[in-house]
Amino acid sequence: MSSELADLIDLLETTLTDTLTPAPDAYVVVAEVIHGAPVAPRLGGGLYCSAECAEYGVRELVSDLSKEEGGSGFVLPHEGRAIGCVVTRGGRMWSVQILARSELPTV
Repeated sequence: MSSELADLIDLLETTLTDTLTPAPDAYVVVAEVIHGAPVAPRLGGGLYCSAECAEYGVRELVSDLSKEEGGSGFVLPHEGRAIGCVVTRGGRMWSVQILARSELPTV
């Protein structure tokens, strides 16, 4: 298992505690570095009831990453879901996507 995947799992476990167990159709927004110096994946600000609602989280995370790392980002539709991309001045490229709870990695 890659260290980025392990970091994502750890982040999700701390966020999705026993007191906050999402429904099977809950959605999260995740950003991962796909090019450049690796850093831990970033989890969006919350849980969403649908992929359509999670589009707001994609836009928000793309905007946050663009500001924090001094870069540019965009959001496009792909296979019925919004996806985002951020390219930073430091040479990183981030992929921002919506994942259903059932699509999250399990330990």
